[in-house]
Amino acid sequence: MLSRKPTSILFVVLLLVIAASVLDLQLGTESLDSAALYHRRPKHDYEPDYWTWETTTRFKQPDTRSRFTISDDVICDSFPTNLLSRVQVVLKIGSSEAKDRLETQLATVTRCISNLLIVSDRESELNGHHVYDILGTLPASFRNNTPDFDAYDAIQQGKTVDSAEGWRLDRFKFLPMVESAYEMNPTAQWFVFLESDTYYVWDNLFRLLDQFNPSVPLYFGSPTPGRWAGDQRTFFAYGGAGFVLSAGAVERLVSRGTGSRGEYIDPSLSVRYEDVVKGDCCGDSVLGWALYDHGVKLSGMWPMFNPHPLHGIPFDNAYWCQPVISMHKTFLHDMEDLVKWENRRDRSTPLLYTDLFTHLKLGVLEQKSEWDNGDWGGFQEPPESPAHRSFDDCREACHEHAECLSYTYDFAGHCVFVRTMRLGSRKPHTPEVKLSAGWDVQKIKNWRANHRCEKPLWMKPSTTRIF
Repeated sequence: MLSRKPTSILFVVLLLVIAASVLDLQLGTESLDSAALYHRRPKHDYEPDYWTWETTTRFKQPDTRSRFTISDDVICDSFPTNLLSRVQVVLKIGSSEAKDRLETQLATVTRCISNLLIVSDRESELNGHHVYDILGTLPASFRNNTPDFDAYDAIQQGKTVDSAEGWRLDRFKFLPMVESAYEMNPTAQWFVFLESDTYYVWDNLFRLLDQFNPSVPLYFGSPTPGRWAGDQRTFFAYGGAGFVLSAGAVERLVSRGTGSRGEYIDPSLSVRYEDVVKGDCCGDSVLGWALYDHGVKLSGMWPMFNPHPLHGIPFDNAYWCQPVISMHKTFLHDMEDLVKWENRRDRSTPLLYTDLFTHLKLGVLEQKSEWDNGDWGGFQEPPESPAHRSFDDCREACHEHAECLSYTYDFAGHCVFVRTMRLGSRKPHTPEVKLSAGWDVQKIKNWRANHRCEKPLWMKPSTTRIF
């Protein structure tokens, strides 16, 4: 017997190692019911905050020789429509939104989503899709002491409401939107939500979802500080950047007790949080709180879920080797260009931020008139600095400054430095404002040479790393 003890001990140790490995895998994929488990893990210097998964595209490789317009159906030839049997995509819109924005969204990002569910504040048809009045499912009590529903009544009468009224009404759509998505497709494994100005890189999103178990409660998105639960700050996923719920999360959220005859004895999700949504500004905040209340914490996946538009991305270490999953408020013409470019690119690897940088040709731009690349994240030298004397002085001062990679000069006498490589957007000259922007191409070239991507960095969930 003594001679067998070492073998037994080794066997037990082996079992413990295997169990620890399994546990580490579960925790590494965010527990998968809460970001909190990830944060409770002891952090060591050698622990990266990203995974280097070897992922595979679900798309067919497109014919790169083809040239097509955004209206051509060939754009969907490579799309993996078979995945839509387990992925329910929900587009939330409003009657006050610009028609061109809605049409661009349906012609680009959601063009190939055959099971697309569109929810709004009025029943209608849009480009061959039925649009559901999601607010019509709410009980009459929601109107009590809620002036925001005056806009809803006006919409039903065919009247036009302004964007501010539409925005205040929008918060009431989130909870019934989730309930209705589940009722319409209770067998879906994933529920993906977006707005009319959200851009999804579907290839990367599908690669991400392939790494997780949808039966576990999961909530993915770009983290935004929400309500306080005692002395603990909660977080919700910013709606404009899109967010994802697993079947496990949705089932836990909408679950209701039933009586002996199968009748519901508990109120619906929307009714349970009626007072909360009336007192909050934002529906995504309320949804995040409801999920937290049901034990589902946000797995914050910024910067992969990204609140920036394409032209506003501040390329740097945080936006470089990470896969791009979503963007918000991207220009309509950029959405069209992105879809066409995505359909021509080689999808053997995930689309990274460095690929977007190349697509924008930021490494070769030197300067643009009537342009502003410093309206986010800019900083200035003291007023007496010679940088403020002229555009040329601003350029030279940026070149000499260790942290400046691009700049904007206001001809009223203000030089703004930018630490990142950001495209920015056109700002036509007016009598009050005259701007020009520039990029230090040599410094950008040097930066890129020192920041090469060996592998995609799939960021682990975090609510300390936020936008």
